[in-house]
Amino acid sequence: MRIKSDTGGYLVEIASNDYDHLQIIAHAIGENYYIRRVSTHSNTYVITFCSKQMYQDIEAHGGSPRKSKVIGFPTVPHDLLPHFVRGVVDGDGTLSWNDDRPILQIYSGSQGFLNQVVGAITSITGIPASNISTNRENWYIKWSTIRAKCLAAWLYVDNSGLALARKSAVAAQFLEWQPKKRPEKGTITDEMRLNFSAYLPAEVLGAEYARN
Repeated sequence: MRIKSDTGGYLVEIASNDYDHLQIIAHAIGENYYIRRVSTHSNTYVITFCSKQMYQDIEAHGGSPRKSKVIGFPTVPHDLLPHFVRGVVDGDGTLSWNDDRPILQIYSGSQGFLNQVVGAITSITGIPASNISTNRENWYIKWSTIRAKCLAAWLYVDNSGLALARKSAVAAQFLEWQPKKRPEKGTITDEMRLNFSAYLPAEVLGAEYARN
């Protein structure tokens, strides 16, 4: 988000290596836009919207210029939370494998933002996260194994919508994963058993679920 010093134009910009995804975002927003390559030798593209109303709407929801280190968590209705978090993962997260274990991580320059992300996800899904860690100048949170699988299901399957295709593909692989041994005690919460029974091994669901 920035205001041009020469014209006073209100700009909202999104950068990505995925040109096609930027076009999908543009069509979903429905505003006039411009896509350019960052530089001749770069694989990164930037989509620019010039709209004072969009700028002010985002600002009203907690967005700000130079937000990386100071951004807080916006007010997000519960029904839109998975779509918001999916956008965060698509932009600043990774879905990957550590040997045969699924890993989902989110990175941010703002520790406060990540704290609130964890709180929001846990309150709605019952999926806990590990403690927030630091990596050079960024903070990150990580979900692994069965928690990563359930979170991927919540973001990309149970609440499908606009999503980065290559990360959706990895999320689909997560759903095929099965643990080789029973998860350690405490890994799966009671809320996860209620919300994600379709994705959990039968032996950890309890008798009332195993019979169904």
